[in-house]
Amino acid sequence: MLPMPTRAAVAAFVGCVVMLAIGLLTATATVAALAGAGFAALALALAATMPLGRRVRAERLEFAWWLGHGDPNASGGAVTPGAPFAVRCYVRHRGPDPILLCGLRPLVPGGARVVDGDDAPNVLWIAPRSRTEFDFKLLAPACGRVVLHGLAVTLRGPLGLFEVPLYFPNPLAIKVLPAAAATSRGASRTMTGLSVERSATTQLRRQGGGTELRELRDLQPGDPFKSIAWRPSARAGKLLVREVEREVQETRYLVLDVSGTMRGGAPGRRKLDFVIEAAASEARRAIDSGDRVGLVTVDGRILAHVTPGEGAKQMIRVYDALLGATEVVDHDLTDVDDDELIAIVARYVRHQDGVDFASRGRPGGWDAVGLVAHATRALDADQAKEAARVEVVAPSPISAVLRRFCRARGIPLPYRPDPRDGAKAPGLAIALREAAGRTRVPRTIVVMTDFDGIGDPEPLVAAVKLLRAHGHALVFVAPDARNFADAPVTAVERNLSMTYGRSEERRLREARALFGKLGAPVFVAKKDEPAALVVARARSPRRAA
Repeated sequence: MLPMPTRAAVAAFVGCVVMLAIGLLTATATVAALAGAGFAALALALAATMPLGRRVRAERLEFAWWLGHGDPNASGGAVTPGAPFAVRCYVRHRGPDPILLCGLRPLVPGGARVVDGDDAPNVLWIAPRSRTEFDFKLLAPACGRVVLHGLAVTLRGPLGLFEVPLYFPNPLAIKVLPAAAATSRGASRTMTGLSVERSATTQLRRQGGGTELRELRDLQPGDPFKSIAWRPSARAGKLLVREVEREVQETRYLVLDVSGTMRGGAPGRRKLDFVIEAAASEARRAIDSGDRVGLVTVDGRILAHVTPGEGAKQMIRVYDALLGATEVVDHDLTDVDDDELIAIVARYVRHQDGVDFASRGRPGGWDAVGLVAHATRALDADQAKEAARVEVVAPSPISAVLRRFCRARGIPLPYRPDPRDGAKAPGLAIALREAAGRTRVPRTIVVMTDFDGIGDPEPLVAAVKLLRAHGHALVFVAPDARNFADAPVTAVERNLSMTYGRSEERRLREARALFGKLGAPVFVAKKDEPAALVVARARSPRRAA
């Protein structure tokens, strides 16, 4: 790559041009000669800078980076949103001459950013035949998978007049888990529910046999005969029922709407980020209490289904499903066709791997066959084997390979902003039936959706009626879009905010009236609501109305 002039070189060139013009206008040979000497010096500096890139490549300058293991914000090889984390780096120089690297800049996707600080390197002096270590502080605003593509640097030539840009491609994938991953094990809490397979720490009120007496009360119609406390009844002169509590295991299901209406806004401030944090916190709370938890993500169809389970491995499955919702590449859910997909991947490969698949026979075209072969070899590499096994929805084998490559390398594809053909309500209905399963033991199901784009709610209403008829406890958590949107600045933005705000208010009011009378309360969550407490508050009879 050709050297690029620095600001000093541009200033020197402009000065020489001015001197030459003055010398020619005034017919002063000395001034003209000085200008010529300046041009010669610039030319010599350019000539001395040009071989730097080739020399560094010949000397095999090596770069590598990894997530800092000593960072308290990066425990277990993952990080959490909003907490700066360190990425450790080293440059190994095998040549005999020292090298000055300037403008060190890691290429980070739009979601994450480098945190500026006193320890962030901008100029790095590399001694000959040595290994030099340094680090960067980064911050990810939302859950997902951050892929650092490589490090961009520049080599300064003599007098700092020209510099040669260099790029070290070295993809590094970092998981950004919900904040619940960094919290300590929580204490069990008392709540009303339904008993299932075995003992746990959830306190449930039961009639008849149990472990702890709660109260004695009058016999009511429907109470089982065996729950009558005969001796206290004889003393009181009326029939009394013994009501006890016992610790049982509960099955909780979380159903997340991950459609395009949940993805508007900046990363970290979207409704999707909010419900992911809320779902992770509830799953962590359930598992810490000894209960079983399952998860379904849905957008017109089920994207991921984590069957009910318990323990640390189940929590990892839940995290993987939540992170998978942030990097969808399926054809039916992204707003990019095959031609656009080929162009996106080809431009990335040209910059990242230095291989150009531009078609020579057709201007503006790409060699799709060669590009797919290159992507297939990359997916067969060790660092991408997990992504290579991911199943994607694609109209052709070529599209499937390129979409898996996009997921492996963290290349974002634009998500469709609106649900497809009114598929939101049927999709949620399918997810609810999947969460209920075929078990006869009632479950607690929490649905997180904004109700935007529901269209005809009849399929969802039918599913809610079916679940309630089978005794399942059901509650909706709806993030209020008015709290997640940025504050309006201009008059037009204020008018639009008022219009859409009224529409949002009407939609939530209708949802509360429709599903509330079916026994499925709707809890409206606001942006300033602690995500870790949203589901717990929604399940409280005093808050869910």
